[in-house]
Amino acid sequence: MIQYAMLTSKDLRTAYLKFFESKGHLIMPSDSLVPDDPSLLYTSAGMVQFKPYFLGERVPPAPRVVTSQKCMRTDDIDEVGDAVHHTFFEMLGNFSFGDYFKREAIVWAWEFLTEVLRMNPDHLWTSIYLDDDEAYDIWVNEVKFPPERIVRLGEDKNYWPANAPSKGPNGVCGPCNEIFLDVMPEKGMPEDPTWSIAHDPNRFVEIWNLVFTQFDRQEGGKLVPLPSKNIDTGMGLERTLAVLQGTPTDYETDLFLPIIKRIEEVSGAKYGSDENTDRSIRVIADHIRSAVFCIADGVMPSNIGRGYVLRRLIRNSVVKGRKLGLSKPFMAGIVSVVVEIMGDVYPEIADRQGYIEKVIGAEEDKFRSTLQAGLQRLEEQIEIAAASPEKKLDGESAFTLYDTYGFPLELTRDIAAEKGISVDNDGFAAAMEEQRRRAKQASDFGSVMVIGGDTALLELEKTVAPTQFVGYESLEADATVLAILRAGELSSAAHAGDKIELVLDVTPFYAETGGQVGDTGVIEGVGKREQGAEGSLVEVTNTLKASHFALHVAEVKSGTVSVGDRVRAKVDGERRMAIARNHTATHLLHAALRKILGEHALQKGSVVDPDRLRFDFSHFQALTPDELRAIEDEVNSMILADLPVSTLEADIDEARKMGAMALFGEKYGEVVRVVKISEASTELCGGTHLRH
Repeated sequence: MIQYAMLTSKDLRTAYLKFFESKGHLIMPSDSLVPDDPSLLYTSAGMVQFKPYFLGERVPPAPRVVTSQKCMRTDDIDEVGDAVHHTFFEMLGNFSFGDYFKREAIVWAWEFLTEVLRMNPDHLWTSIYLDDDEAYDIWVNEVKFPPERIVRLGEDKNYWPANAPSKGPNGVCGPCNEIFLDVMPEKGMPEDPTWSIAHDPNRFVEIWNLVFTQFDRQEGGKLVPLPSKNIDTGMGLERTLAVLQGTPTDYETDLFLPIIKRIEEVSGAKYGSDENTDRSIRVIADHIRSAVFCIADGVMPSNIGRGYVLRRLIRNSVVKGRKLGLSKPFMAGIVSVVVEIMGDVYPEIADRQGYIEKVIGAEEDKFRSTLQAGLQRLEEQIEIAAASPEKKLDGESAFTLYDTYGFPLELTRDIAAEKGISVDNDGFAAAMEEQRRRAKQASDFGSVMVIGGDTALLELEKTVAPTQFVGYESLEADATVLAILRAGELSSAAHAGDKIELVLDVTPFYAETGGQVGDTGVIEGVGKREQGAEGSLVEVTNTLKASHFALHVAEVKSGTVSVGDRVRAKVDGERRMAIARNHTATHLLHAALRKILGEHALQKGSVVDPDRLRFDFSHFQALTPDELRAIEDEVNSMILADLPVSTLEADIDEARKMGAMALFGEKYGEVVRVVKISEASTELCGGTHLRH
């Protein structure tokens, strides 16, 4: 295979981000694998976190954005083990929200590939949608690309979502422009370039997909041009890296090879010795990466949803390990290699390494006992099949073994064959296809990309500055009313008896987030008193966070409050103090749990209100009475010591060096707030706390 610019995975990732930063893009961090979207099990593409911006529901932080996004897809889980399929992968992507369009996307892609990565221009090909003459003209007239290396493909290949013009769904859609690298140029011009680009991925490797979202598909298949056109591109890091490093598959790159070497060490198997061994090693290498990142983002093995996917990945690895002679638990021992390769880019896996190892180890132990139960079930099914005239194990039973016990079809076939029993492959395939159909319906991103109307919140984002929170320093503040919402609609004024949400320019009210409930109190109108009129009185019953704003959920008790009024915001101080006591107590409890139970005991959620606190944490069994007593004693000891509580702001890297713990599911900016309780606890936290 041809080798191009010899870049490591870190080099390629950095080069991509920095190139687009030089083109005016904001570098944004990868989102969690657990998306803020109930229609998706996992983040499956770089654009998932930007869905509200593409739909016009939110205002983006910048019109141009670039990311390296960690992604998970399991539709092709049974293909994993070949040269290119993965469950976990990284997607490099540059995005435009109503800013630049096709010309810049195409020209910059060409510049990056040929000038930064130094790919041979003569080895590149591109496919465009059948009638996308605009893209064709840019390639030919501006890039000066040879027309004979441009192929036009139909909506099944070069449209997003696939087949959208004819089959839907309705909503945002547009043509795609894919860029391919010919890794066997010595073969010369293919006899049928269009067929080869569409059907010969071994020779023509897709490097980059540029999606031009420019239409709103409406009923009857009518494509209405969008008023604001967007760009969504994706370059698979693993595949591009394999091309650059000249490796035969993705698994020989620096992202996988150290993992493969560790698997060789623990199993005694040799990668490259035969195809079956290679496939088993690749599956384990792929699945251990997925498991590490899933668990780091808060997923636990279970029988439903995301947890079920994680459980299948671990189980499948154990089965493949058995083929390599691995009869004892081995997966937890590979976690450190994944952390070594990627922990500096994704520090959450380094921070939670001990916890990840314990979760994987416990699940592997559990499955090894399940595997024995599965073998017993298989023996029972084989006996039933042996008594039948066909001597065939039915496909539904084979699929149940696969789905419930983690038995891949080949394992069932091998064991059955030893007893002279065949397996109904067609029945198994039918059951598998039905499951895939259900999974696809549940995870098809295109089906949930629908045009949304303007909302009050979107209008606020366009016209109103974010709320400034001053509640760490003071429980009262003078402020201006910037917006009033009644029944979800913007209003200019509200009167006695109205239930509203108020947006102020400045507020001492803490908005519910991070488990801490929102503040209550009053907002007093002061502006009208200068004219001799009685000021308004608004009772705040809750404070919620919405986008960049604190929404004061309230009822007007007297007078009239209007946009533009000057007001005095007053937090209920006694209630805030009770909340602060409980919030600081959760940090002490977290520290005690980690000390008594071990570092794997990490926070998974909490509720902090004035009357009580609830703390969810990860552990593998119910606490014993002795453990409960020890934890209680430890917390009381810290309380009696009257430890000082301090807060500071730092950039995220500096905070991590201080040992600050980041919590599952939380998203942090470049600058974070660190809450430190003497030497006992250091956490990233935006909540309100005691001073000692």
